[in-house]
Amino acid sequence: MEYVVGIGAYAVAGDPEDIIKTFALSTCVGLVCYSMRKRVMGMAHIQLPSARAMHQGDKPSRFADIAPGFLVKEMMEKHSLTKREILVSLYGGVDAKMNDCFRIGEKNLTAVKLALKNLGMRYNEVDTGGQESRTLIAYNATGIVEVVKRPMKFRGVP
Repeated sequence: MEYVVGIGAYAVAGDPEDIIKTFALSTCVGLVCYSMRKRVMGMAHIQLPSARAMHQGDKPSRFADIAPGFLVKEMMEKHSLTKREILVSLYGGVDAKMNDCFRIGEKNLTAVKLALKNLGMRYNEVDTGGQESRTLIAYNATGIVEVVKRPMKFRGVP
C-alpha cells in the first residue's frame, strides 16, 4: 500500500511492500522512524514547533514537541516494538536564510531534537536546513528514504 502523509499528518506502515511519501517539506520537518527487525516504518510531517497552538481536532503529529513521542508510541503499541530498535531520521526544516522572520524551520528542528532527547532516543540528521524543499519516498522493505529536492522560490527573492 502507498501512504501519502499530508501536512501535520502521519502514517505507520507494517507491510514490507508499503511505501510512505510526503511532499514539499520546507520549514516542516519529516520525522521517519524505522524498525529493521519488524520492518515497520512511521513518518510524520511536522508543521509547527509547539502544541501550545493546538486546537480541538488537531493531530499530535502536527507539533514538533509532541509528534516524536506520539509516533513512537503508536509504533510500539501497534507493532510490539521497543524504543531501542527504532531508528530515527530527520529531514526538512529549511533555515532562516530564506527570509523566514519566524524561523519556523529552525524552531521545528530544535523542538523535535529536544523531544527525542527527552524520550532517550538518538536520531540521524539526514537532510535538514538549507534552502531546498524536500519530498520523501520511504520504502518499508529496506528502510531506505529517497529525498527529492527542489529549490525554494519566493517572490522578491532572487
